[in-house]
Amino acid sequence: MNEIDNQPNRKVAGQLPPAKRQLLNRLIIGTALISVGALIGVFLAPESPDEAKARIAALENELVNAKRKIGELQWAIKHPAVQENNDIGKLDPDIRKRHTQAAKRYAAVLRQVRAQGAADLIEWFVARWNAMLDSPNLNDRTGRRAELLSLLVGGMAANLDARDYVNWQLEFFNGNWLGDLHYDLDGDGYPGKRSMPNPRDGFANVSVCHIAMALNQTARNARVLMMPEMKCDQQEARMSIFLQGKTVNDALTELVKALKTKGFLVVERIDKGMRLILVGPRKATSRF
Repeated sequence: MNEIDNQPNRKVAGQLPPAKRQLLNRLIIGTALISVGALIGVFLAPESPDEAKARIAALENELVNAKRKIGELQWAIKHPAVQENNDIGKLDPDIRKRHTQAAKRYAAVLRQVRAQGAADLIEWFVARWNAMLDSPNLNDRTGRRAELLSLLVGGMAANLDARDYVNWQLEFFNGNWLGDLHYDLDGDGYPGKRSMPNPRDGFANVSVCHIAMALNQTARNARVLMMPEMKCDQQEARMSIFLQGKTVNDALTELVKALKTKGFLVVERIDKGMRLILVGPRKATSRF
């Protein structure tokens, strides 16, 4: 018996590691299940047309992401050496450095006012934001990045004085240093003005905070903010919606209408050309 036969667990060149191969199999099965679930959901779910559109849009996003991951893993099987040595990402190193330095300055200010938890959260957030920009996925604005922003905003509620929470959100979202939040970095046109064409985003059973964060990446002259009482991670904060209308401003109006219909507290105003929408839980008291 030769040397290779005596080492049954030895990795053969070009072979995908067992963990990745198992993940590939799960993704393929998961994609098939999503497809079947989408068809069953469309025919059996007692949903309104808008809810059905939102669910279909979300399922299509899941399918796109699952297929992309499958493609990446299949490519890794055929090109293992190149895949392992490819350390070049999409994010410009200078922009990454600018983001990181700005986060450190931001965190230093928070530590000066003894907000250690908030400072740590900002640095955690920017590191992961950079990672997403470095390895982007389709629909990040409404998907991964919106979810990450929701985690940041929800986490800050636990680390800041409630009296400062809304003002912090305004200050953070009105900055000019973070790519694809404060300015368009990936060239998709967003964030832009409220008068821009509505991308017609759909969301199925996600947190209101998640939807708000997607819109905060869409418009520079509009902000959807959370009240201190709003708990982004609770089940009652979830909803499904398809944001209709010709413009981004129409999409914001659609969100406000849906929130009020579902019993959320919503207060809005225009301040120096900025449309401000403050969202609270059901039966909450406004402090806006």
